[in-house]
Amino acid sequence: MQWITEQDLMSITVVTGASSGLGEEFVRALVGRGQRVLAVARRADRLAALREELGESVVPLVQDLGEPGAAEAVALAAAEHGPVELLVANAGRGRLGPFADAPPTELAAMITLNVQVNVELARALVPGMVERGRGGVLLVSSVSGLVPTPWMATYSATKAFLVTFAEALSEELRGTGVRVGAVCPGPVHTEFAGAAGMSMDTAPGARAAAPVVAEALAAFDRGRVVSVPSRMYRASSTLMRLLPRQVGRRAMGQGMSKAALAPTDA
Repeated sequence: MQWITEQDLMSITVVTGASSGLGEEFVRALVGRGQRVLAVARRADRLAALREELGESVVPLVQDLGEPGAAEAVALAAAEHGPVELLVANAGRGRLGPFADAPPTELAAMITLNVQVNVELARALVPGMVERGRGGVLLVSSVSGLVPTPWMATYSATKAFLVTFAEALSEELRGTGVRVGAVCPGPVHTEFAGAAGMSMDTAPGARAAAPVVAEALAAFDRGRVVSVPSRMYRASSTLMRLLPRQVGRRAMGQGMSKAALAPTDA
């Protein structure tokens, strides 16, 4: 059963970070459901290729979400194409390595993109959904948002924010017809990993983006507020949360330090 229906063919879905990885697969999946998608990303060539592949159902919007006023610009662009049916807040950035070595500007940009922009987008789009009595917000978090992750401390904290935000907002909007959810993928073979200084070659249970997106949308259809699209990571994240917090974070620290401190060829 698909949550997005044909009740309003003139509505549009907003997907951020749409030019690659999970965002690109969200666009494909939603267009496959008959939905028009405002695909938001910085890379015009990637968006043009996606429109060429999927047709007029893709409305490209070249926008750097790190710029001031970006959320308002996205909301205004979406309004030109019809009421927003769904926001898939996928854009984000991460960094693997010691917190003390991270450039402050990079940490600030991560917090802006992973937290501030998503809150601003939700604030801009949710009131219209409530007024219409239907709509949804799907925040792309991470398993790192479920368990404190040393060597990715700021990233983990931003993703934990999204989980808490989704849970609280979902309850606040109960009965309005607007759904809110957070999906918490484990390692995924996307460009995000390389940009964050990570390698998926040795990441246990790393998956392709398409099945992760399919499971995320299926869980959202079922009304799951927090979903983990991987049996292995559902089990491991549950176990880590059941352990004493000190034990859990030390275990995560030991595992992540091998990747964070591994010598590179650079």
